[in-house]
Amino acid sequence: MIKPRKKRKNKYQESMLRRVKGNFRTFHGFFIVFTGFCFVVLLGAGLSRFYHKMIGAPWLKLEEIEITGINKLDRLDILNAMGLKRGQCTLSISTEQVAGRLRKLPAVRDASLRLALGGRMAVKIVEREPAAIVRCAGQNMQMDLDGIMFSEATADGNGALPLLTGLCGSSPMKGAPVAARSLEQIRELLSAIDSSKSWLSGTAINECRWSESGITLILGERAVPVDIGKGAFEQKITKLRKVINTLNERDWTGLVTRIDLDYPGKAYLEGQFPVPQPVQGRARQPS
Repeated sequence: MIKPRKKRKNKYQESMLRRVKGNFRTFHGFFIVFTGFCFVVLLGAGLSRFYHKMIGAPWLKLEEIEITGINKLDRLDILNAMGLKRGQCTLSISTEQVAGRLRKLPAVRDASLRLALGGRMAVKIVEREPAAIVRCAGQNMQMDLDGIMFSEATADGNGALPLLTGLCGSSPMKGAPVAARSLEQIRELLSAIDSSKSWLSGTAINECRWSESGITLILGERAVPVDIGKGAFEQKITKLRKVINTLNERDWTGLVTRIDLDYPGKAYLEGQFPVPQPVQGRARQPS
């Protein structure tokens, strides 16, 4: 009688329990990923719903814009440059971007914004202050100490400002700067004129003419040119005061036609001055 051979167990065959455990781990990982995905979707939907409710909240709507620091600028021009609308959600407003739009206005030197509760925005404007009038191609423009020609000059209110010529040959755009090579000299000249305005006001500087060789002042009704060259303007204007005092003492003011102060310690004058007469008297006889 032949006995049946026992079926050997394959030691390399995966057991049922191990397969079940593997499938469970796969399902568990898939479940975690799926649950996380659903959570993110639900969270995003909730946040979106919350955001839309927030931007619709009445206490986040822009209701009032308070502008300070404007003297010559028009409030409507400021509001148009800001580009904001009443009722706009303050969460969607970038104060830095709005301030950047305001700084692009030629007459605005700086601008800052601050959002407050109750839908209120506070805007602070720093306007450019005119330091001189620049004449370009027959057009007069106001210029500040930064060298920015920011506005057309009007006849009223600009009489006390120095008139600069020779800086540009064509009509400038608002907000255009003067040439950088001449800006430092202009600043020094304006400072020297300002520090001497107590006595220069009666002298009437009609024009400050700039050129590559230096600056020439045009004085008085007779338009007498005064060459002051480049640099050391405060010392040269002090020298000009001494020259004017000497001319007044000798009653030669109406005789001078040109003054050159571009020499250290000296001043050269041109004009129809009287020739000094020799001293009258009897000559002494030699002994």
